[in-house]
Amino acid sequence: MDEANTLAVLAGGVGGAVGAFVGVIVGGGAFTVTLITFTVALVVGAAVVASAVVAGDVEFVVDPDAE
Repeated sequence: MDEANTLAVLAGGVGGAVGAFVGVIVGGGAFTVTLITFTVALVVGAAVVASAVVAGDVEFVVDPDAE
C-alpha cells in the first residue's frame, strides 16, 4: 500500500470513528444520527488529510512519481 492509500485509510478510519461517536451521543432519529455521523466523519477526515499536508508528510500528492 502506498502512502496516499495509507493516508486515505487513516483519514477514513479516524473520521468514521469520531463521526459515529458524535452521531450516537447527539442521538435522535436514524436519519439525524446518519447525517451527523456522515458530516462529522467528512470534516474530521478532511482535517486529518489537511494536517498531514501542512506537516509536509504528503509530498507525494504534489509529486505523483514520488521521486
